[in-house]
Amino acid sequence: MHRFRGTAVTYTPHADCGDNVIVINAGKAVLTGNKMEQKYYRTHSGWVGGLKETKYRILMQDKPELAMRVAVRGMMPRNIVTKDSLKRLHIYAGEQHDHAAQKPELVK
Repeated sequence: MHRFRGTAVTYTPHADCGDNVIVINAGKAVLTGNKMEQKYYRTHSGWVGGLKETKYRILMQDKPELAMRVAVRGMMPRNIVTKDSLKRLHIYAGEQHDHAAQKPELVK
């Protein structure tokens, strides 16, 4: 680990040195403006005519975890570490989660 002015460096963009992240209450997330009606989640199968579009209003009702995962993925750098980092991202629509035994710390 490199030292910089007496403190340890904890972020390196090329190395995977993170913790698990637990996101609760993903179903309570809100989008500002008219994004619920104007924004689409799009997937493509690779086949001709394989484009599928879902409005965010429907996506937030049915799968808020997926909407949050897509948002977090869009904010992450485009490198090999991102795939491993997203494996440690746990998203839950409500307050109940399976990680109470690990004693998670609340970050505000």
